[in-house]
Amino acid sequence: MVLYGGIDRLLLSASPRRYMLLEVCVTPSRRVILPPFTGKVVKSLFVKANNVLENIFSKPLVLEIDNVKVYVPKPIRVTPLYVRSSNGSTRFLWKKDLGGSKLCLRGGQEACFLVGFEEQLEEEVFKGIMGLDNVELFDAKWSVSQVKVVYNYKLPSSEHDVRLDNATGIRLVFKSPVKLVDPWVKSRYGRFLPLAGIVFSYNIGELLRLWRRNTDYWTIVSLVSAVLRETYRVLETAKVVTYVYDGKKLPGLGGYVTYKVDVELLNNIQGLKYLVENIIAHAKIMGVGSSRAIGLGHVEIRLLYSSP
Repeated sequence: MVLYGGIDRLLLSASPRRYMLLEVCVTPSRRVILPPFTGKVVKSLFVKANNVLENIFSKPLVLEIDNVKVYVPKPIRVTPLYVRSSNGSTRFLWKKDLGGSKLCLRGGQEACFLVGFEEQLEEEVFKGIMGLDNVELFDAKWSVSQVKVVYNYKLPSSEHDVRLDNATGIRLVFKSPVKLVDPWVKSRYGRFLPLAGIVFSYNIGELLRLWRRNTDYWTIVSLVSAVLRETYRVLETAKVVTYVYDGKKLPGLGGYVTYKVDVELLNNIQGLKYLVENIIAHAKIMGVGSSRAIGLGHVEIRLLYSSP
């Protein structure tokens, strides 16, 4: 495994950008029937509130590098709507099957979502949030009840709070269905084995601006899989879930996966610890996998520590 110039070279070529994650809570004026996957609701609300965001949500940026077309991931992502129970737990609103009962919100019932974005979209996203008051959707007027900054920092950098110094493991809980990116070849077929390099392949490419599948990219993907090793229970805890979108029942990855940190490898390759910490921080804001702009790929990440 050869990485010419080392990880530090890749990090230096990746100009730090500020990323922000917001929690936004909204309420409808009357009872509404929601689509089966409520990431679609969030996207529609934003587009109605600020039509500048329509192209951002809908059209990928295409660059031509060395006469090859490269599709750059969208600089925004959202989650489906979620509601809180009396004990503070959250339930994301999406249907697993066609038919059955419909998803609804009562008039005045609060539902929230998360929106993550890069710094160049900050003005337009905040315009969208301010414009959400009195937006009409599903024959109801919507209003904003709360906005909270969850994360706000530059990446790659040391501004974030992800530190692997004493961590022995990492747990990822897939809170909305995950559609994994194939890091080796662009394909319509999904990947479903949650090796760490595959799970974080979008974050690796975006953080380091390695949008083309090439030797440097593949090397980093392999290093991440080597330093974050899935446990023997991965096939029990990670599972295929289904979701309904545009009238189709589709597969995604759900459940959770635990990785053990190879501390020796992490500390013996220059720049690797810093890189992995930034990859995890990026995933906490921007999610993992593809189709994050419609609500897929939301994960909760927790560092694990061995008992003394």
